[in-house]
Amino acid sequence: MGVSAKTLVEKTNYLDKDILYLRNILITEYDIKSAGFTTIKVKKLLPEDVISDLEKLSKDQRSIYIGKQILKHPKIGEELINTLIDVRKDFVVLNDINEEDVLSIKRDALFIIKKVPNHFKVGEFEFRPKGSYSSYCYLNGKEFYYSSKLDLLDIKGLSEDVREKQKDYLLKDIRKIIGMGEKLSSDQMFLFLKQYRSKYLNGKLDKETYRDLETGMYSVNGYQMIDISEDMIKDVDISQNYINYLVPLFKLLV
Repeated sequence: MGVSAKTLVEKTNYLDKDILYLRNILITEYDIKSAGFTTIKVKKLLPEDVISDLEKLSKDQRSIYIGKQILKHPKIGEELINTLIDVRKDFVVLNDINEEDVLSIKRDALFIIKKVPNHFKVGEFEFRPKGSYSSYCYLNGKEFYYSSKLDLLDIKGLSEDVREKQKDYLLKDIRKIIGMGEKLSSDQMFLFLKQYRSKYLNGKLDKETYRDLETGMYSVNGYQMIDISEDMIKDVDISQNYINYLVPLFKLLV
């Protein structure tokens, strides 16, 4: 266990941007169960009667209350950040996790490559595996995590609204392409992507596929539109998704 990993997990948010593509490999997200509430209990940041009342609330209700307290009392937020740094440090030390094993840090979660921890308890804090993935792509500042077991694509960096609008269209296509990347040879992948590229550029896919992944809107002659008719496909600017997501994805896979 080197000092570098302990230094790395001092960051509240981190992503190894040198890693653009991983496939057929174990990537697991480990998050801290009830991190904010556990910190408040352990550090006694609120009166005991308030903590007792919080235990009776649902997770969402508790999170809302704690969020409001952090806004009122910034020191609670500072204590939370510092405590989670210490907890992350202890976790990587206990499990001999090195810098190269850490793909990403998201406040109370760590995305670990290949290595499987044996120790999940750090004092009163408990790490738990939240998601397991077999491939990863970094495209246009967004993180795409794919699970072959569940045929599932999790994305960090896209709004929930855009993900919902595109889940059965472009994001479904990206999910399929990443999944095929785990199984096909480079030559087979090249042929498939060539056919898909032709369909995309010639407007042969469902019109929903052409919504901009950044805005969830259609870009038509410089205007952002919520919806369009089928015959307007020819006027939609389809270059942003193509340049920012599809071309980089194609390059990674072949």
